[in-house]
Amino acid sequence: MRPSTILLAAITVVFGVATVVLAVLIGPDEGQALSTELRLGILVTVAFGVACVTTEVNHRRRARLRHKTDAHPGTAFVTAHATDSTAADLAAWNPSLRIWFPCDLGFDRTGITSWSTRDDGPGMPIALRSEVLGFDVFREPTPRGVAYRWGIVVRLAPRRSCPGAVHLWVADDQPAQDEYAMRRTISRIESALGTVR
Repeated sequence: MRPSTILLAAITVVFGVATVVLAVLIGPDEGQALSTELRLGILVTVAFGVACVTTEVNHRRRARLRHKTDAHPGTAFVTAHATDSTAADLAAWNPSLRIWFPCDLGFDRTGITSWSTRDDGPGMPIALRSEVLGFDVFREPTPRGVAYRWGIVVRLAPRRSCPGAVHLWVADDQPAQDEYAMRRTISRIESALGTVR
């Protein structure tokens, strides 16, 4: 485990223990104080626990992408997650294409390849370089509508029936997932494909 993960895990344990100790010290006689203290302690402990898990998942994703990049020089890797429309987007472009999300997408001078996030097996070609027309960013409001979640649109040349516009949530080595981060990711992808504008 990395030092930041160890620190978050230690803080989580400290808050969990502190919650139990304070509950014992307050005792059952102070009903309202005990209830408030337990709620606050549980909330803080859960928040640090979630932060710990999120940090570890992000570190592992970055390490996995770094390992794949080292094994395949010149390839830009991102982890892709499906949006609500991704399956329909891909089916409209190529009905025989089967991709399981989340996956790692590799972009290089030959095109786009899908790689499993679980092993280092061979990649599955998705589109040739000549079929990749470009990229753009898109946004959707978060469930509460107070912020936006940003992703990329991969524009693909027509194959059988229609041109493709595949919407994806992507994550790479950047800590943020905002519009600026997505534009930087697109720049890296275009550089790897050899299509820098």
